[in-house]
Amino acid sequence: MKVLILTCHTGDGHNSAAYAMAQEMESRGWDYEIADSVGIRSKRAELVVCSCYNGLIRRTPRAFGLVYHAGRAVSKIPLKSPVYYANKAYAGKILRYVEQGRFDAVLCTHLFGMEVLTALRRKGFSVPTFGIMTDYTCIPFFRETEMDGYFIPHADLIPEMVAKGLPEDKIYPTGIPVDQKFRQAISQSEARKRLNLPEDQKIAVIMTGGVGCESMASLCRAVGSLTVDGLSVYVLVGRNEKLALTLQNVGPSVHAVPFTRDVFLYLKAADVLLTKAGGLSSTEAAVSGVPLIHVKTIPGCESYNAEFFSKRGLSFAVSSLRQAEERTEFLLTHREEREKMRRAQGQQINPFAARDIADRIAKL
Repeated sequence: MKVLILTCHTGDGHNSAAYAMAQEMESRGWDYEIADSVGIRSKRAELVVCSCYNGLIRRTPRAFGLVYHAGRAVSKIPLKSPVYYANKAYAGKILRYVEQGRFDAVLCTHLFGMEVLTALRRKGFSVPTFGIMTDYTCIPFFRETEMDGYFIPHADLIPEMVAKGLPEDKIYPTGIPVDQKFRQAISQSEARKRLNLPEDQKIAVIMTGGVGCESMASLCRAVGSLTVDGLSVYVLVGRNEKLALTLQNVGPSVHAVPFTRDVFLYLKAADVLLTKAGGLSSTEAAVSGVPLIHVKTIPGCESYNAEFFSKRGLSFAVSSLRQAEERTEFLLTHREEREKMRRAQGQQINPFAARDIADRIAKL
């Protein structure tokens, strides 16, 4: 089996899902290749799309929300959208790429890849195609795609997907694939030892997200000022050097952690995690079994992710610093509530989504 995995570098979630699938395929001895669908068109197009998308989220997240909801409105019109035609324009290049690579199937972790493959299928493209949805909602324009199978995050989303026009017989509620590291059975004590973190303190971890949205300094100050005995706050700032410098003056309990490949260990070590409501990052947290608070949610798909999780007891969703403080203190001081959330995560979120997706691909 040889599979082309099409992603898009608009945020880290789509890439993370692609790498999780590559990990599973490698374990099965399959051949695979990961490519940015827009990048196959041209590197310039890839840079423009990514810079525009990421810039919009960083600088004006509310504007992103307006664009998202405008897309939902446009997607209700029974005609192909401008998004479809923009991707259809480079369908020939994707066709040549698939033919030259002699791929047996194409798996997409982003809408753009699904759109261009839909254009090809309408011209007789016969290679099996699949789409992975990385948010806990049906985002705009999915209804105009035509795949052999759609892998969605949860069975509760099936009615929404069908209502938006996806064929029920092609929907598979596998969950979102995550790196195998997040499902490792590592105790909190072991994770703290490996990270050289204090084992006798309460630990809150704050993640700023793959592309960020606005300053997290105020949130870090608020959490760091909680009167919880022995609290340490670790902020995964990634490559945000400005935030790291700012946090040097926040207080002795707040620690900036630069870019690290040990995110999974920080999640295992934490008593509570505060993060934005990305579909992939939220799934990683749930698979890790860490009590979760969704903060600084970007309007649009993140709002739906936070709502989905909070309604099922998988997270707390907050909309203000005061709420973030209250919920963080509540979880840190109520062990039974932390365990209750962990149990809900274990019951609702499938840690073996990558395996189940690969099993389905192998059957078609």
